Formats: sequence, structure tokens, C-alpha cells
Amino acid sequence: MRRAPFVILLATVVPIALPGQTAPRNSGVTGSGDTVRRASAATAVGPGDQKEFDVWMDQFLVDYLKDPSASLGFVLVKNGKIFFQKGYGYADSKKKTPVVPDQTLFYAASVSKLVTATAVMQLIESGKLAADANVNTYLTRVQLENNFPAPVTVANLLTHTSGFDDSFIVGAVDRPADLVSLGDFFTMNPPRRGRPPGQEIVYSNMGMAFAGYLVEAVSGLSFYDYVEQNVFRPLGMDHSSFRRPFPSNLAPLVATTGVGGQPPDKTAIQLYTAESLVSTVTDMGHFMIAHLNDGRFDDTRILSEAGAQEMHRQHFTMHPPMPGVAYGFFESNINDRRALFHTGGGGHESLLYLLPDDHVGFYIVYSGEMKKNFAQAFMDHYYPTTRAYTLPRPPSDFAQRANRFTGLYRPNFIAMHSIEKLVGMIADTHVVSNGDGTLTLQLPPFGSTSLKMVEVEPLFFRADGGFYISFSEDGKGNITRMSTSGSTKDPASYDKLRWYESGLVHAVLAAAGFLVFLSLPLVSTIRVIRRRGSKAGPERQSATGESHLAWRMATGVSMLVVMSPIPVLTWMLLGDHSRPSQFKTAFHISSSLLLIAALLGLTLSIFAGIAWRRGDWSLARRIYYSAVALTAFLMVPFLHHWNLLGI
Repeated sequence: MRRAPFVILLATVVPIALPGQTAPRNSGVTGSGDTVRRASAATAVGPGDQKEFDVWMDQFLVDYLKDPSASLGFVLVKNGKIFFQKGYGYADSKKKTPVVPDQTLFYAASVSKLVTATAVMQLIESGKLAADANVNTYLTRVQLENNFPAPVTVANLLTHTSGFDDSFIVGAVDRPADLVSLGDFFTMNPPRRGRPPGQEIVYSNMGMAFAGYLVEAVSGLSFYDYVEQNVFRPLGMDHSSFRRPFPSNLAPLVATTGVGGQPPDKTAIQLYTAESLVSTVTDMGHFMIAHLNDGRFDDTRILSEAGAQEMHRQHFTMHPPMPGVAYGFFESNINDRRALFHTGGGGHESLLYLLPDDHVGFYIVYSGEMKKNFAQAFMDHYYPTTRAYTLPRPPSDFAQRANRFTGLYRPNFIAMHSIEKLVGMIADTHVVSNGDGTLTLQLPPFGSTSLKMVEVEPLFFRADGGFYISFSEDGKGNITRMSTSGSTKDPASYDKLRWYESGLVHAVLAAAGFLVFLSLPLVSTIRVIRRRGSKAGPERQSATGESHLAWRMATGVSMLVVMSPIPVLTWMLLGDHSRPSQFKTAFHISSSLLLIAALLGLTLSIFAGIAWRRGDWSLARRIYYSAVALTAFLMVPFLHHWNLLGI
């Protein structure tokens, strides 16, 4: 389900930037007596007793189920079969409809990308696509720009290394009726290449949606038809769909509890190949079985053994020891066991987690928020490590080298060419030296979470909780980038910034400029009141039309700036947050006011120059007017930098 654009704009930095995961909210019942003793009997060989596992799940989910909006589905597969599946809470709390594992459909959100990646892998196996081929060779209606020497390949799309500049807002639509074909969408909105491909992981909804468009382009089928015929049908996933509106037989089964009150039959996402899957946990169990069995489900194959293994191997990492990315899947290494996973968020939260070497996997999907890390708890209970991870001793000389790594960073998933760039104002990420040979990573927003880290190899660090952090340098040895990986958080990279690029610095500048413009209408109003109440003669000033026009122009510019936030604030307070078009309209009005103000504001510098040359007004008034003119002049590059001019 699609989140309100403003919520995405301000909150998207938090879940992606933090390397730790907020686990699904725990639902459960309290065990007692022998059931508690049974649940405490952890084993190092994975789950083996269904009753014990049921008790453990109940205990883990106790706090979560206290919330009346709790709605959760879970499935665990082992050795090619569904080992355990269960529903918790209500699919529809108003009707008291319980969650049924093989009937209740949940929003898979970004876990949808795994189905898309599987479809692309099928076409690679059939020879219709080549992993290392330039995607432009398969397209006629759309061509990516050639603004970097290296082309974007199919593999780049599957590993989030395309360098696309993502945008949630561009792909947001109000209703299913507003959806257009992928070909039409990408013709009107070709992905913008913001970074060289193949150099860093930049999580991309646009990239995986474009991969879905490739499926259409080379298969001759719509994406919907292709996955239904080649993924869902062979796997018996009869209760799964990317379609909007939902198929009539599935629509009544979609869970509505805890999804923000948005009517599920009236929501849609244009980048549907990356985000729109709805499915039961039973169906997702079949999908996991196929991947754990190297492409086979019962007597049916969706991938060859070699194709599945190629899809699952690591294809990119920011540093050799770090968990990286396979085709579609991200890597995890909890308790020293390699896992493949993907998370989803939007409508429902989800996590698909595979342990290929153990032939075990689980899928958990739920409404609301979970305060405990399910994957870590599961691994600690069923695959415990021999000893807890502790940071090694820092190198003896690192305290003298620490300043090379310290400074300001910003997550690179933040859009560069859309309004979402504003997220950068709350995304400052700091690395500071502790003076003892260790560093601390202070994560956004505002350093709310921090990790202590120690260098273990040149440019490579380990951090609290077993997280991995690496740094990249340019040809001169200057640090240019930081990357993080670990647990069940997507790998992320951060660009190193200069101090004046800080989001906080820019936020302060924006606030100061706004106050300058706010002061002018107030000062003008006070002057009018004082003039009308005073019997003294007017102060010395030139009584020319230009001087009066100068102040009127400055007042007009200030009023436009002061009024510019009103449309967006009105939408925030009174608008329908399930309709992105309302946000787009509000932002268009706000940015239009700023654009007019910016253009008119350029004239203030001219008026200020005339005033100083002719000696108009008092010295204090000339200084004040010049400050307003300077603010107006600087407003143009500032608004352009943050994509607020609407052009």
C-alpha cells in the first residue's frame, strides 16, 4: 500500500539509514508450566518440533498481540515442506475476521521485488535477456541517457547498482484507474541516472520496476500475465496478485486491519512490479520452497538448479567480507550463518528470510510496528552462536589516523532531482573519534542511534551488534564514501560531505531567510501605524516613485515567501493523505509561489543599489533593505539546490 507522500518524505530516511531492524511486533499468548520449559529448550540444529515452535512464537508475540490492530501471518518452511504456518490477530478487526494462513492476503510491499527478480532470471535462463547486457538493447520506446561511460546492465537492476535517482512521488497515483502501462509510464518518466552504475548499492524501486518493464519488453506479455503464468501458477500461488483493482475472488480476502484506514480496493502503486504484490503466507511458503530447492517446487521447476544458484550467489558488495546483494536478495550473516532476505514496508511490514545451507526459510508479515527483532530472536533460539560477538581491540596507531574517517556523511538513497531531496535536511550522519582508537557512527535522524566501530582491516570496520562498515577513497587517498551492512537491513552507502553541505546548516539558513522575509511585512505594518499616529514630518527620503516601488516589491516578495508553505500545510492538516495528487497540487502551488518570489526578488538588488547611490531613506533602512535584497538573491540558488523551484 502506498504511504502518504509527506510521510515518505520525512520518514524514509529513518528505516533505511539505521542498520538495525525493528522486528515485527510480537503477538502471542503467555505460556506456563511445561510449555514454557519446552519453549526454552533451544536447539542448535533449527526448529524440529512444531509444538515447541508454536509455543516459542506465542511467547515472542505476547506484547504485539496486546495491540487491537495486531494482524500477522507467518510461515516457516523446512526441507521442501511447510513446517509451520499460523495467523495471529484479525484480518478485519471490525468484522472480527481472523487471519487464516492460506486465505488472508497481506501486502508484501518490497518483497514483491523477489518475484520480479525471479521472472528476470527466468528470461536470462531462456536467453531472452543477458545479465551483462545494456538494457537499452532490449527497448524501443524508452532509452536511458548515456551520461556515464558505463551502461546500465540487467545485473545492475537486480543488484540495486544501476545508479538511478529514485522518486516515490513520481510513481504515486491516487487510484487503480490512474495506473498506466509500464511502457507509457517510463516513456513519460524515463529513469534519471544520478550515479555511475556498478559502483555502489543505491536501493531503487525505480530500478526493479524497470526490470519488470524488461520482462514485458522481451516476453511479449504484460508483467501481470507473465508472473501469473510462469511463477504463480507453477508454484500453486493461487492467492497472489500484483493486479489493481484486486481480482474479484481475492479482494474480500485482503487484510485491512492496521493499514491506516485506506480502502484496499482503491489503492495503487505505479511502480507495481517493485511493490504491489499481495499474497498469503502459504503462497509465500511455496515461493520460498522453490528457492531453497534450487528452483524446484514438488515436480515443477521455475528455475534450473544452475539458474537458482546463480541468482543466490553474491553479485556485489562494497567490501569483500561484507554481506552484499545477490539477484534481488540481500545477504545477512546473523550468528555466522549466511542468509538471503528482503524486507517490505507499506500497508504491512514483511520479512522473507532464507537459510540456504539449512534448507529453512520463514516469511513474516504484519500490521503496525514490532519492537523486537524477529530474525535475531529466531537465530539466537534455533541457531545460537557459540559466543556473543564482541568488538576486537583497535589497532594501536588508529587514534592518530582517526581524523581521516571522521566527518559528515549522507545516505545516498536520497533523491537528487526531486522534492524528496529535502529528506537530506534531517539525514546528517556523523562519524566521530572517541579518542581511544575507536569511532562512533551517529545515525539519522539527529544522531538518535549510534554504533561504536573498530578497524579490523584497512578501510574496513566492525561495529556493535556485528555490523559491517567500510570506507572508499579516491585516487588521492581521500575518504569519499561509507557503506554499512548487517542484520536484516538493506546495505546502504553514504557520501562524505563538506561542513557547508550539512542538512542542519541548510535548515538553519532556510529558517533565517524565512524570518527575514517574515520581518518585512511586520516592519512595514508597524511603520504605517506609526506614520498615521505621528504628527511629525516624514523622515528624510527621496519621494520618487522608484523608492515606493522598491518597498512594494520587497513586501510582495516577502508575502509570497511567507505564504508559500500554506498549501502544503493545509494538505497536511486537512487533505486526503491517500491521494498523492493532492500533495502534488499543494506542492505545485507552493513551489509556484516560491518561483515567482525568486524571479521578482532579483529586482531587489537593483533597487538596493539605486538607494545607496542616491542616498534614499535612512542608513538603517538602507542596511535593512539590502539584507532583504541579499536574502532574495541567495534564495534562487538555495531553492534550486533543494528542487523547490518547480522547474
